[in-house]
Amino acid sequence: MPVPQQPDLTVSRPSYEVIRDAYGIPHLRAASVPDLAFAQGYETVRDRAWQLEIERLRGEGRVAALVGASGVEWDVFALRSRLDETARRAYDALSEQTRGWVAAYVAGVDAAYADGLSAPELWERRAAVRPWSPWTPLSIFLVQHILFGSYPSKLWRRMVHDALGDEGLTLLRTEAGADSGSNAFGVGGARTVGGAPIVAGDPHRVFEAPNVYAQVHLACPSFDVAGYAFPGVPGVQHFAHAGEVAWAVTNASADYQDLYDERLERRGEEVWASGPDGEEPVRRSVERVDVRDGQPVDVEVLVTERGPVILGGPDEDTAISLCTPTFVDGDLGFEALLPLLHARSVTDVEAALEHWVEPVNNVVVADRAGTLVHRVAGRVPDRSVANRVMPVPADEPENRWHGTVSDLPRFTAASDGRLVTANDRIDDSYDRISSDFAAPYRADRLGALVQGTDRLDAPGAVAALMDVQQTQGTQLLTLIEEQDDLDEAPAWVRERLLAWDRRMSGDSVDAGLFVAVRQQVVDRICAAPALAPLLDPLRFGALYAPWCSLPARVASALPRLLAAERPFGIDVVAVVRDALAAVAADSPLPRTWGDRHRFRPWHALETFGLPHELGGPAGEPLGGDSDCVRCTGWWPGTETATRGSVARYAWDLADRDASLWVVPLGAHGDLDHANGADQFDAWTTGAVPLTTDWATLEREQQR
Repeated sequence: MPVPQQPDLTVSRPSYEVIRDAYGIPHLRAASVPDLAFAQGYETVRDRAWQLEIERLRGEGRVAALVGASGVEWDVFALRSRLDETARRAYDALSEQTRGWVAAYVAGVDAAYADGLSAPELWERRAAVRPWSPWTPLSIFLVQHILFGSYPSKLWRRMVHDALGDEGLTLLRTEAGADSGSNAFGVGGARTVGGAPIVAGDPHRVFEAPNVYAQVHLACPSFDVAGYAFPGVPGVQHFAHAGEVAWAVTNASADYQDLYDERLERRGEEVWASGPDGEEPVRRSVERVDVRDGQPVDVEVLVTERGPVILGGPDEDTAISLCTPTFVDGDLGFEALLPLLHARSVTDVEAALEHWVEPVNNVVVADRAGTLVHRVAGRVPDRSVANRVMPVPADEPENRWHGTVSDLPRFTAASDGRLVTANDRIDDSYDRISSDFAAPYRADRLGALVQGTDRLDAPGAVAALMDVQQTQGTQLLTLIEEQDDLDEAPAWVRERLLAWDRRMSGDSVDAGLFVAVRQQVVDRICAAPALAPLLDPLRFGALYAPWCSLPARVASALPRLLAAERPFGIDVVAVVRDALAAVAADSPLPRTWGDRHRFRPWHALETFGLPHELGGPAGEPLGGDSDCVRCTGWWPGTETATRGSVARYAWDLADRDASLWVVPLGAHGDLDHANGADQFDAWTTGAVPLTTDWATLEREQQR
């Protein structure tokens, strides 16, 4: 396919104004949209030079050239899944206006690196940062989302079905238990202090250092918007306040990524596949992964009519291809980003979201006029429900895609109403987009908190997002209550738990006691002989190990398992009884929950097995739990919290500067920098003020 000719998008170095507030957050103002994009690119390098480079290398499949052999698995995945190729196709299809905007951002990034802006990680590894490709921001955007969809869980379900059949799929469903996710809600103006709607939320992802999101304030004659951006991507992509309109996002838990079992045959230099209409040629190439201090690795890249082959191949027992709307359409949804910045009403935001592709999101949006809407945005393929479960045969016609689902869920609320989403199934309309959602614990609790107030303000909205009430554990506590005739020590544990206020506070001994019992229950269920085939999380490689962890899946499905009659042959009553005895024998008084649940962000070098002295607030105790509204993920068998709110915000439509926002660490990517982790204390208790008034910002800068 010939590459389309691109217009000359060279951007001269513009002037712009930057004000750093007390937290080092950049407030940028420029004379035009392209000048502002240049400024955002330049200032992002100033804050996140290391992060931009490692994310760029992830997209290009060149991580191993920087970090060595530990980066090979990712690079093989990136090349086989065609991340950079997809980003380039999507860039080539952009409108000239959007392409020019992206080009201006890239020019700012390149200018910053050319001026010598860098980071300790780049100095230590003597990394030579080369100029960005025009489509690099799209590649970085795709890196953030490729594993954020449904397909890794389909590999887990394949494991479950192979070992346990349909019973296993039913008992170990995600919707059976807690699923670490995001919260968002909107409240109509009749129930707020300011008389206009409030929109609030917090996305939950893996904790990273530096953080996956960066706060930014962008202003030019066309718009003035404050929100969160993926470093390396222009604009604000998910959560923002544009003055007259504001929006929040959670993942809709939609199923939009399919896996296909391919039947491949090698014929000399060619590879052929069996498709629904017969034999098909497979696009084939061989690409090289350069490895620092090691030998290069050649990678065979295969692309069928469904999509790239990400696992196996013609010489192996398995060959699985990945089909996504982004790859099929060559569209990353970037045409939504500029219109979002220009939005002034709910209608404007909804029009922009018509361009959104993936991830498929719940979007809660409200404007100063009082309109409050929750809609699902993105592209969900229309195909067989069987495709949602696990890999399906590529050569069966019923597994084809037939366009996209057009009637995505949408809800409105009156001025005295509210809308809440926490990755859950809102109603039956969600059956059109998926078969598996987050359990309702967070959504039900958050809905009750929001419903219980008629004078909401931004601090009150943040307080709701900080709630640590435990609700997922009801079934376990019911079984504990039913235990009788216990020895003295386990009876003491039982009585403590029955008297517990069920709050997962970091300083709570009883919360720590509850988790100790829960851990024992999970361990005993995982030890059941029937589950032995699921104990190896590496069946599909280390990349997918988090999705194929039996303890994590059992913990998620615990309420359903404990409510079942002898699931997998397990006597759950005996399991709970033994767990109480084991905890009682271990210690007369367990540690607090915070002592065994500590903040743990991951640096990219650590994720590739390389040593890195993290420092900062790593190891600080946290409250919350996987199923609490304050969702700080519990990973069985560890004493670290590696997931949680990577942003928290409450947008007040009556007065933007009455709003609040925060991130777990800080604006700067170096934890040793003054603004590297200066928001952590505020993040553990709430949020920090949002200031967007330029006169106020200028006065603060002069102090």
